[in-house]
Amino acid sequence: GQSPVKIMKETDGFVLNRLQYAVISEAWRLVQDGVISPRDVDIVMSEGLGMRYAFLGPLETAHLNADGFKGYCERYGEGINRVLTTFGSVPDFTGKTAEKIDTALWEDLPNKDEQLITRREWRNSCLSHLAKLKK
Repeated sequence: GQSPVKIMKETDGFVLNRLQYAVISEAWRLVQDGVISPRDVDIVMSEGLGMRYAFLGPLETAHLNADGFKGYCERYGEGINRVLTTFGSVPDFTGKTAEKIDTALWEDLPNKDEQLITRREWRNSCLSHLAKLKK
């Protein structure tokens, strides 16, 4: 279900992981700062951004949300920059926030071993169906 892309320059980490790490880092900061719960972060992604990103990437999404990508930058660039300056440093991914997120995610899976396997199977099935839908 994945498509090849051309990497034009060497960088640390896979591109997919780099994008994922950016999202995880901000999710971490939002939970750490008490802005949102771990569960609600996942809802924002699965029922918000994730829905559109299954079909369009972030750049095309911006392109379609205005009169082209340049129009998007002109319209929203100042606000984006203002928000980006509040992101802060890279999280260390340890301590109380790690425990808070871990605890919240296990609440939905009280029988850890069995339910974790079931949840992974559900995820894989959903991804398989989505891949078929995209063809």
